[in-house]
Amino acid sequence: ENVLERLKNGKPVTCQVKQKIDCEGIICTEIYESDINIPAIHTVGYTNSDNNGVNGIQKAYDDILKQSDSLYIRYACDGKGRILSGIAPEILNQSTPYSNGVVTTIDINVQKIAESSADNLGLGAIVVADAKTSKIRAIVSRPNFNLNDIQQALENPASPMFNRALGAYNVGSIFKPCVAAAGCENNLQSFTYNCTGSFEIIDRTFRCHEHKGHGQSDMNFAIANSCNTYFYNFAFKIGKNPILRCANALNFGKPIKICENIATSKGSMPSEENLENLAHLANFSIGQGVLTASPISMLPLYCAIANGGEYYIPSIVESTIKNGYETKYNIGSPTKAFSSETAQNLKTALSLVITDGTGTLAKPQTVTAGGKTATAQTGKFENGTEINSSWFCGFFPLENPKYVVIIFSEDTKKQTKSCAEIFAEIADKITLLP
Repeated sequence: ENVLERLKNGKPVTCQVKQKIDCEGIICTEIYESDINIPAIHTVGYTNSDNNGVNGIQKAYDDILKQSDSLYIRYACDGKGRILSGIAPEILNQSTPYSNGVVTTIDINVQKIAESSADNLGLGAIVVADAKTSKIRAIVSRPNFNLNDIQQALENPASPMFNRALGAYNVGSIFKPCVAAAGCENNLQSFTYNCTGSFEIIDRTFRCHEHKGHGQSDMNFAIANSCNTYFYNFAFKIGKNPILRCANALNFGKPIKICENIATSKGSMPSEENLENLAHLANFSIGQGVLTASPISMLPLYCAIANGGEYYIPSIVESTIKNGYETKYNIGSPTKAFSSETAQNLKTALSLVITDGTGTLAKPQTVTAGGKTATAQTGKFENGTEINSSWFCGFFPLENPKYVVIIFSEDTKKQTKSCAEIFAEIADKITLLP
């Protein structure tokens, strides 16, 4: 009735309807709006009231994604301004998801699994990537935030709007496979060491997490059981330069550009001069000291292990569409970080972490896997107690890995499940997908 009254003016009338109407004289066009329940919201991002991208992909590709402020329908009229019958009106500035858009690499089913599992982290991130291409299939940061209450998120001391998948953190023992790779590449994979629980370096005592010692250890045992004193001495045997070369080949200490205008923190790496000090080299060998990296920055190491020594730079965008034309995102060429023999040696060692070592809680029920646990000291204290971060980095199936999973918890005290348990849960749920 309202529309009918307005039509008496002799001009077209616009109104919103719940469903498409197929009737002469009525033109329907769809208007697309963002859902507030956006998957991977920290990375996909959102828009403000002016339809401008505020962060994430929405901001990075604002020139493609921003819709026109106005929609026009043009009618043919006679000299007196009366609409001519028999001539169909023309819709101008009509936006569709197929004319302009960004196609991500995210698999919505994998994303839902990761988001559900991430609720056990408290503060942290989960990244799932294709083992062959490093394309990101799921990316989650916790805590989450509500688009309907941005002010509350901005005032929250836990910084829920910060994308922890991109931030740099202390990494701990998940870096040990990089040191092991440098050793294998220099034909030192047969190195053994008798762990007594501690080791004197200059004027300090460096301890293993197993205070009574692991005893005689080879590389596989040391990785499986995360023996620190083995890796101190392994690093001294290898030397700082081969380890630095391997770390550089795996992109440590550099930002990783996952799409246009979005990159991880570059993290930090010790300098060659810094590692002249044996205490610093010992810390570096177990992923401590000045070394920091983002969850996404751990993908090159574990993708290379899973993929015969090669990895691609991780990416989040599959393609962009502008004016109906699709352009594939260039993921570049693979980087050969180490030999396929080294990759196989590390796969074997990382499988033992799950079957016989520190990561038995990460063992999936439905698929074989390999991976590495870590508890990293942060140097930050709360109520007199140091805050420790935890990680699990792994891949599955073991024989021909399809997925690499990086799980990070900023504070172990805020977790309701360990990173290892979360890995097993994710691996099982992905494997059971139809």
